[in-house]
Amino acid sequence: MTNAPDLKTFLDEDVHRHINTDSDSELLLNIFAASLQNTGKVRVNSEDIFKSLEDVYEKVEGAYACVAMLAGFGIIGFRDPYGIRPILLGQRTRNGKTDYMIASESVVLECLDFKSNRNLKPGDNFLRSMC
Repeated sequence: MTNAPDLKTFLDEDVHRHINTDSDSELLLNIFAASLQNTGKVRVNSEDIFKSLEDVYEKVEGAYACVAMLAGFGIIGFRDPYGIRPILLGQRTRNGKTDYMIASESVVLECLDFKSNRNLKPGDNFLRSMC
């Protein structure tokens, strides 16, 4: 991420989040989490998540692809607006139940019998509620 120092300052001084490492991933997920926290809700919904992703796309500059699990909700995957980092969605059906997996390479999906469903397009996201 090209604006990591600015994001770290923003997270520290404006939203008062303590950053423990020099990892871009920690910054990215804290930007997302801070936006979700701004909803003031104990349980967020899809609309809140998509709005928070808009904040991420607005604030974070550079290349990223992210997969996260939202406690009490489900999984999400998203990709930077320029599509620099790869991320794809796979799925498999077993015993009548469909499972989803998000990975950066199709070989990971294939090893676990998932079929590559689609690449997430630049600025695209995937959200799957498990509740």
